[in-house]
Amino acid sequence: MATSNAQRFLATGGDDTALALKMFWGEVLESFRASTLLWNALGGDFGVGGASPQVVSSKDVGPGKSWQFPLLGPDPTPEYHTPGTELLGQVFTVDEGTITIDDILVAHRDLPLDQTRMSHFDVIRPVARQLGRALAEDFDEKLFVIGIKAAQTAAVTKNGVTIHNGGNQVERTGSGMESVYADSTSGSGLFRDDLAELAQLMDDDNVPTDNRYLFINPYMRRILRHQTNVFDRDYSDTANDLNKRSIGLVEGFQSFVTNHLPSTNITTGPSKYQGDFTYNGGGNGRPLALSLCGAMEGSAAIGYVSAGGIRSHMEFDERRNTTFMKAQMIVGAGVLAPWCAGEVHVDDS
Repeated sequence: MATSNAQRFLATGGDDTALALKMFWGEVLESFRASTLLWNALGGDFGVGGASPQVVSSKDVGPGKSWQFPLLGPDPTPEYHTPGTELLGQVFTVDEGTITIDDILVAHRDLPLDQTRMSHFDVIRPVARQLGRALAEDFDEKLFVIGIKAAQTAAVTKNGVTIHNGGNQVERTGSGMESVYADSTSGSGLFRDDLAELAQLMDDDNVPTDNRYLFINPYMRRILRHQTNVFDRDYSDTANDLNKRSIGLVEGFQSFVTNHLPSTNITTGPSKYQGDFTYNGGGNGRPLALSLCGAMEGSAAIGYVSAGGIRSHMEFDERRNTTFMKAQMIVGAGVLAPWCAGEVHVDDS
């Protein structure tokens, strides 16, 4: 049978489908982004079903570059008094801390006129959403760094009086997260032991037992499935559900999973957000869990100051024939009340 003369009429330049029309699916897709948690806490809610006690204390301020917060020493120790002896007052000690505003943090895009006019999909709105989201994600990561640094803050003593005992740390020594905390009953048992020790350290510092929150990375949630008691309804009255991978309460901590715990050597940006958070670096190791106490008394491990909040702007630039968009904020974060923070980390020595 003779071969027909079937013409590859869409072919050009060696590509058999070069002239075929590329159809628009109808959606503009983006990869998933990490959820923010501490950023959400600025508004009083990070997913516990309503307003939450402060784990990040925020303040919108006016003029000035830094803001002071006084630190009161301990209560006086009552003493017995002999009538006739003059009472001269016991030692009263006050120290201070400061939180400094950062430079302007800005995310921006400039889109050319010809591209936006000829594009068959909307690019303005998704790009505008990206700008605000980028600020939130970036600063959420910075807030977690400050939280870890709060847990690593040392005790403060002034005039022989201990102002506070600092944050709390539990350390495991080993060659990495998966090595120390194996994906087994023994590995998850070690992690749970460390959470119990962290809870006791906070108890010893008189941190309120209510409103303790724990932020762990996905691997630590994975290994906790081996702890059957965590998911025993007779053991815990919270909605811990193994099949839903839901860990509500463990060792007194309301638990959340995040990808924003620092794990690298951060060397860029303001120095207060830098640090070596690798297990074999020169810092305190890799943090695997951060605990924060949401004290109703107003104390919070992380302080956040803002000058004017988030500002967004979009305009068409006639001189450049571009659509310029930006989102920015003037903010700063710092350690506020380190006794409200604790961490579990792995170090190589």
